[in-house]
Order: sequence, then C-alpha cells, then structure tokens
Amino acid sequence: MRFTKISRFIGILTLLLFAGSVFLSATTLPQKQSKHFCQLLVCNNEDRVIPISNYIRQQPPQTNDSLSIEQLFMIYVFDYQGWQTLRIFPHQKADGTVEWYAPTDELPQDMSEEHQKYIREVFPRLIAEIETDNWETADAYIDRMIQYQCQFGGSKLPSRPSSAAIIGIFILFFILTILGHYYKRIPISN
Repeated sequence: MRFTKISRFIGILTLLLFAGSVFLSATTLPQKQSKHFCQLLVCNNEDRVIPISNYIRQQPPQTNDSLSIEQLFMIYVFDYQGWQTLRIFPHQKADGTVEWYAPTDELPQDMSEEHQKYIREVFPRLIAEIETDNWETADAYIDRMIQYQCQFGGSKLPSRPSSAAIIGIFILFFILTILGHYYKRIPISN
C-alpha cells in the first residue's frame, strides 16, 4: 500500500504522541522557531500552495503533550528527514507557471546553478545551526527561505492576513457583540 506524504507525517506524529517524551530528540525546536518555520509555504499533494501551519492543522492530533503541533512537526522535519520531501522551493518557468520543488527532487535544467545549490544546501546548514542551538542564525535561514518564496513564488501566493485586517475583524466582532446585547434588551411591542 502506498502512503502519501501527509499520511506518513500523521502516522509518525501519532507514534510520537503515543511514545511520549522518551523519543523527543535534541533537535526539538523552541516554540518561537517552530512557529517561525511554519510560516513557510508548502505545495501540498493537490498542488495547492498553503502555509505549513495550515498544512499541519488540516488534521490536528489530539495531544496532552507539552509540545505544540509546530514543534511536533519539526521533529518530523528534522529527525525523520521530512525536510527532504517538503516542496517549499518555487521555480518560475519560461511560460510563467510556477513549480514547487523539494530539496531532493530532480530540479529542472533551466534553474540556475546558484538556485540549485541553495535548494540542496539550505536544510543541511539549517540543521547544523539547530544542532548547536544557534537560534539567531536558524531564524536568519528561515527568514531567507521565506524571502526566497516571496521572490520566486510568482503572483499567486496565498495572501497572509495583515495586522490591520486582523484588528478590523476583531473590531467588527466586538461591535456585533455589543449590538447583539443592545438589541436583546429592547422590549418588543406588539
């Protein structure tokens, strides 16, 4: 039986949850870096580009563990070489379409040598920084990967909600809540 990448991830994640903290590794990222990494975009099995945070929350596991879903995902990425299959590197073809590649994919001939080298080397370098707890440099690598996606991902990247949009939604919800309470208090006359 052939498993998809996401079902392998969910299976490994389930094993980690049942195994408990005995199997937690030295490469467990702090919450801050885990959330930062999960801001990256990934091309999922349906060829949709979505934030990793959405990707891993499609089927969130039930856990009482002290680790967040992002930290558990990082265990999969770094301890089980999940990074090798994450299609997070965009490449725009001559016709304008964008294809997404994993570090171990066969990269297209028309991709520059510099880009191929970056895609092949960024994760081993990031892993080396994580293993030495050099979080500032690890964050810089993640920032550069996000920048790479924004620069080469084409015009159809999913939009990220701005702070203003989030504040606007909160204010709208607040106003609707107040109006709801106000109209409940008005007596209805016949």
